[in-house]
Amino acid sequence: MIRTTRAVLALAAIALLTGCGNDKTRSTSLVGGVAAVSKALVAGRQAAGTAQPITRQDLAALNSPVIKGELQAANSTIYLVPISRNGAVETWATSDDLTVSFRDGVMTATRGFGPDIMQAVVPTRAQLASGQGSHGRSYFYLDGADQMRRFDYRCSMSNLGSETITVVGQQHSTRHVEETCEGKAVRFTNEYWFEGDNFIRKSKELTIPEWGYLELARVIDKG
Repeated sequence: MIRTTRAVLALAAIALLTGCGNDKTRSTSLVGGVAAVSKALVAGRQAAGTAQPITRQDLAALNSPVIKGELQAANSTIYLVPISRNGAVETWATSDDLTVSFRDGVMTATRGFGPDIMQAVVPTRAQLASGQGSHGRSYFYLDGADQMRRFDYRCSMSNLGSETITVVGQQHSTRHVEETCEGKAVRFTNEYWFEGDNFIRKSKELTIPEWGYLELARVIDKG
C-alpha cells in the first residue's frame, strides 16, 4: 500500500502512463514534471530523515487527477490515478496495481485487494444524490472454488444535510447522504458527500462484508 515518498514516486510513474498515447506534448510535460517532483521529494525527505505526510502540493504536482483511498480493514491509505475509460466506466489504479472502477462516480468493481468486487449493479449518481427513494443493488464475488456468487440487496436513501469536510488540507461544502442496504443476514450503510452539481467529493462504500468499507475522496480533480 502507498504511504511514503517512495509511494508518491511510484504513483508518478502511473500518472505518466495516463499522459501517454498520441498526445506527445502532454507526455513530455508529465515526464518533466514528475522528474522535478521526484527530485524535490527525495531531497527534502531524505534531509528531514523522516517519512513526512503526502501533501496536496505533492499530488497536484503530478498533473493528474488523484483519489485518496482508505481501506479500514487493513488500516491502509492508497492513492489512485485514472488509467482507462470504457464507455461510462472509468478505472483508476495505484502504483502496485490495485484498481477501482466507477460508473458515473459510483464504485462498481475492484481488483488486487484480495477479495474483490468482480462487478456490481449499482444505482445511478442521480438516484444517490436525490437522498430519497429506494433501489436495488447487486454484488458479484468469486468464491473459493472460483464460482461467481451474486448477493442482492434492497436499499433506501436518506439525506443527512449539509456538511463541511476536509480532504487533504482543503475544505469542501457538501451534502451528506446515506444509502442503507439489507440482504440475507447482511445490512450495511454506504455514505456519499456531494459537492456542487452533484459531484461525489467523497464516499464510503462497501467492498465485501468481511472486509468492510473503502473510503474514497477526490483530492485533485484535473490534470
